[in-house]
Amino acid sequence: MAGADRPGRAAAALALLGLTLLVWWAVAQRPATLREADVLLRSGGRGTTVEAGERAFSLSNRVMGLPDRIRFAAGDEPFEHVFTAEDGLGPAHNADSCLGCHVNNGRSPSPDGPVAAPGPILLVGLGLDASGAVIPHPEVGTQLQDRGPDAEGMLWVEWEEVPGAYPDGTAYSLRRPVVRVDGPDLARAATSLRVAPPVFGGGLLEAVPEHEVLAGTDPDDADDDGISGRAQRVDGRLGRFGWKAQQPGIVEFTAHAFDADLGLDHDLASGRFGDDFLADTAFYTATVAVPAVRGHDDPEVRIGAALFEDVGCAGCHRTEPWTTGDDPVSALAHEVIVPYTDLLLHDLGPGLADGLAQHAASGAEWRTAPLWGLGLTAVVGHEHYLHDGRARTVEEAILWHGGEARAARDRFAALDAADRRLILGFLAAL
Repeated sequence: MAGADRPGRAAAALALLGLTLLVWWAVAQRPATLREADVLLRSGGRGTTVEAGERAFSLSNRVMGLPDRIRFAAGDEPFEHVFTAEDGLGPAHNADSCLGCHVNNGRSPSPDGPVAAPGPILLVGLGLDASGAVIPHPEVGTQLQDRGPDAEGMLWVEWEEVPGAYPDGTAYSLRRPVVRVDGPDLARAATSLRVAPPVFGGGLLEAVPEHEVLAGTDPDDADDDGISGRAQRVDGRLGRFGWKAQQPGIVEFTAHAFDADLGLDHDLASGRFGDDFLADTAFYTATVAVPAVRGHDDPEVRIGAALFEDVGCAGCHRTEPWTTGDDPVSALAHEVIVPYTDLLLHDLGPGLADGLAQHAASGAEWRTAPLWGLGLTAVVGHEHYLHDGRARTVEEAILWHGGEARAARDRFAALDAADRRLILGFLAAL
């Protein structure tokens, strides 16, 4: 009987050897990024966390010292606090806490019907002024406030299915939002539905030297690869945060959230948390650890990573590591990171265009979203993707890409089902 098993074991061994050689060949063709297991594992530098459960987006940078950990805890308090009118919550707001939108520091819930859960917001604009700032609507301002005693209206979101098929005949269905507001007339305004993105790794992105980001710009597509990334500029600074990179730094991003989302009275909030509550909250969001890649030595994950580059996704979702520069927080300085973004604006085509320009970003341009932590989205909270939460899976998000990403999307779609699954498996490991 043992002898009868030998041919099967031999065949299995040969199959394993063949797969090993295939992986070796595929990975050998890739840049060093995909050959260095430690870089893949620790995509957030030395402070990367190996936590892969519900708290994967909630832990502090793993190499911070005690003073910084104490400040991290101080900033976490206002981030998680449920505000009331007594400690600063405005009479018109979209949420009453940061954590109410960023569930477990992840994404906000996807809207459906009357938007009952906090998180999804509607931006409103009548164009741009000379400085690039959005011209506010006379009744709504630049953001519809749909909660509180002075709420400006109710936001409704319904979904329209968009059927499609891969070249091999496999059917799929995408969806796009149909937005309605019970309240002010917004017929003359451009509007954009936005959901809250994950909160981690921001301090590392802010520490990437500006000249390194600008080196990747190609506004006129001089290399003729169909990709023409542009830098966002906000008050003379490089925009890095937000769906259109409309905020230059984490302090500004945090202040805007307190002001626009909570309508916060800073004096009342300072009375509860101290005068440094804004800076402490920004410090907290800047120093949440990046989760580690899972299965970075798995042959299929590494083949998927190679295919990710082959189809052209890395043209925007950069796989080459960044090295951060000097930073007051030593745990963020001079770290090798792989966030899978070039931090630039790209035109993603009419399918994703919202018509709402912000500073240098047109209605069709979006900042390349970082992909680190992508595979833990469902574990942490809500699994939906893109700026308005329309994509129910990562696969749907890929299929919505157009414009500068159209060629990469088409190459992904042209793969056989097994190779598409390998790319999706790699993304699930991030």
